[in-house]
Amino acid sequence: MRKLSSIILMAVFCLGVAMPCARAESAPVRIVLPYIPLMAEGPTEGFFIEMYQEIAIRTGQDFVMDVLPVRRAVQAFVSGEYDALGAFPSLSKLPVSLASAPYYRRDNMIFYKSDRPSANPITHPDDLAGLHVGLSAYHYPSVITNRQDVNFERVPSDQSLLNMLAYDRLDAAIIERFSGFHLRDQLGLSDVIDVLDVAVATENVFTLFQANRTGIDNRAVFNQAVYDMLCDGTLATLFGRQDVLPELSLLERDLPAESKRTDCAGSEPNSIQ
Repeated sequence: MRKLSSIILMAVFCLGVAMPCARAESAPVRIVLPYIPLMAEGPTEGFFIEMYQEIAIRTGQDFVMDVLPVRRAVQAFVSGEYDALGAFPSLSKLPVSLASAPYYRRDNMIFYKSDRPSANPITHPDDLAGLHVGLSAYHYPSVITNRQDVNFERVPSDQSLLNMLAYDRLDAAIIERFSGFHLRDQLGLSDVIDVLDVAVATENVFTLFQANRTGIDNRAVFNQAVYDMLCDGTLATLFGRQDVLPELSLLERDLPAESKRTDCAGSEPNSIQ
């Protein structure tokens, strides 16, 4: 009888220990993204948001997503309010975190007014020397921000940059290619503002997870899902083009051998890390 009672007590104890673990495993993954025109405009709007929604469907995870101004988004992640920072460029200084495999290739482009004087054209990134150039609140690589020959001005948003260009308050601005195109069209400035067809810097975009056991697990699930979406063409369909996709080898390098596919077309090789 005592033996039976001991077995019952042990079973109850084990259940009591296991239940919190089960709840933790099924807890929603809290993701914060910086506001990015076209990419993350709200909790249900944007190409990056659609990507996360697809990952949630594939993995069975429950994602709770918020979109905040870029500095608030980073601060909220660093303070531990969120499990993941949903978009961060690879050439910027990282907060303490676990970086995922990349899922998007970001081109930092030079936007300028179409009616610039012919005596002072912008035909190459070197032509920014001596000019008044706008940057928004996003993170930019040091190859841009360390230029001592350029007079940079920080403004709150890409929209502010385009409006300042239109009113001749800037000589040029550096904005991500496709979100910049989208915003320029929205503002009705397509005939007023042009874009240099040479990127001043190109970098990958990835997700940052908290540096803990849960972050390790979430990153592994995320990496596998993004890899599968690259292989089966879903990423290209979501983003609407091939040239923004990350290099296949960058996604495969952290995957276990048994998770790699033989039917993966991937994307064109590039040297971005």
